[in-house]
Amino acid sequence: MKGFLDFYILMHISRNVFCLVFFGILLSGVFLSIDKVHAQSVGIKISPVKVEEIVEPGQIFEGKLKVTNESNIDKKFFVYLKDFKAGDENGSPVIIAPGSEEGYYLASWIDITSVGIDFKAGEEKLIPYSVKIPDDAGPGGYFGGVYFGTEPPKLSLDGGDQGAGMSVAQQAGCLLLLRVKGEVYEEAFIREFTTDKKYYSAPFDVNFSVRVENKGNVHIKPYGAIRITDMFGREKKSVMINSERGNVLPKSIRRFTGDWGGKYGFGKYTVELGLTYGQSEKSGGQGMQSMVAYQSFWIIPWKIIGPFLIAILVLLTVFILTVKIYKDKAVKSAMRRAGVEHVKTIKNEQKGDSPLAHVLLILTVVMIVLFLIFMSVYFLFFA
Repeated sequence: MKGFLDFYILMHISRNVFCLVFFGILLSGVFLSIDKVHAQSVGIKISPVKVEEIVEPGQIFEGKLKVTNESNIDKKFFVYLKDFKAGDENGSPVIIAPGSEEGYYLASWIDITSVGIDFKAGEEKLIPYSVKIPDDAGPGGYFGGVYFGTEPPKLSLDGGDQGAGMSVAQQAGCLLLLRVKGEVYEEAFIREFTTDKKYYSAPFDVNFSVRVENKGNVHIKPYGAIRITDMFGREKKSVMINSERGNVLPKSIRRFTGDWGGKYGFGKYTVELGLTYGQSEKSGGQGMQSMVAYQSFWIIPWKIIGPFLIAILVLLTVFILTVKIYKDKAVKSAMRRAGVEHVKTIKNEQKGDSPLAHVLLILTVVMIVLFLIFMSVYFLFFA
């Protein structure tokens, strides 16, 4: 029996040790994988990251990209040509393989080296490229990108998709946004203009959200400002929108944000959004166009008004009790002087005959006047 117990204990200990070793190996593999992924996510730098030009049908547009190996080891970079379209409403592009979707894409127009380029650690090179605009290219915006990766692209055997491979260890690239001259269609709308809340306390932080929809066939850069005025028509702040000149791609919606904060404020505020977009007629556009939208919100500083109202209520209650106590004492004193101890009183039902009612009315008016004076001072010097 003792031998059986020893064998059971030995098996139990061995199982626990095996589990600990296996779990440790598993964790080591996870951490090593994380470090490997992180190491593969850095090391390539491209400049510029975006190129925007106005071109004509049949034109050959030429440029150069500055590519840097920022790692401390020698590497070979390969070129990938890709198209892109609008992603989420924050302006992030979605990269797609050339020819995979129909639209205004230009990856097939780009001419650049297709062989691997050797880079020493920290080395920087200028890589030339050219874009041949087809003679029959219609007017509008065309989009694509030149990317560099650390693995050779997987080419399709059935087509000429240079660098269409999408799975690489490292990637960095430059987005190309070309605008072909002609009778372009520029049209945009403010789809939504809102604040995160309708009512704010003080201090306050108002967040604005602007959603612009581009229904044209060229990318646009709507920019402008939000003008904030109080209930007296005084301008309190002007908040810039899209000061970085971010693009809204055709047939897409992009969201822009702004904010305004402060310590003091009161009442209703009106906000006017004004945005401008478009290209001049000399640049092949339809001229500058404007969009306007309005919104409003309230600021009610309860942390300031609340204690003041409570103080008025407390003072009013104390005054009423004081008057009542003084009145009762005065009546009892007069009764004692008259030699009357117990008198049955009859309430006067006629309104306005009681002196206490007059006192309370006067006190209420005084409190209201004080409150109005307080709010006027707040408006003039703080709101």
